[in-house]
Amino acid sequence: MKVLVSYDGSEGAKEALKFALSCKCNVNNYTIVYVIPTIVGISASFDSYVPASVYEGQDKTADEILNRAKKELEDAGVKYELIKVNSNGEEIAKMILDTAKDRKVDLIVTGTRKLHGFSKLILGSVSSGLIAHSDIPVTVVPPKK
Repeated sequence: MKVLVSYDGSEGAKEALKFALSCKCNVNNYTIVYVIPTIVGISASFDSYVPASVYEGQDKTADEILNRAKKELEDAGVKYELIKVNSNGEEIAKMILDTAKDRKVDLIVTGTRKLHGFSKLILGSVSSGLIAHSDIPVTVVPPKK
């Protein structure tokens, strides 16, 4: 079985990776994906300049997050692939689903931040988007209390 873990370094993502690794006797390969979010301009009415250093910072952050997952994967002794994807204005859930389809995974494992109300409305919910649009089974793992 091939498993994709959506990983952003959050507590929910850490728990999702732990859960996925607890199933390692049934898993042949892990794909760990981090989606670099789009930088939103201040106003839609005019173009804004975003310095290259901001994008470099995002790329560095993505590498740091994936390196934390890499340590867990190496400690578990499993076969894995680390992927960072730029969202390029697309929804993060869509980018994860596209990656899962490209890699022909059998299961998507993701964490949740348990957002409610206004926070969920503004920030969105990647796990909800995955569940709503996936043809691949999705397991959502909650963070520890």
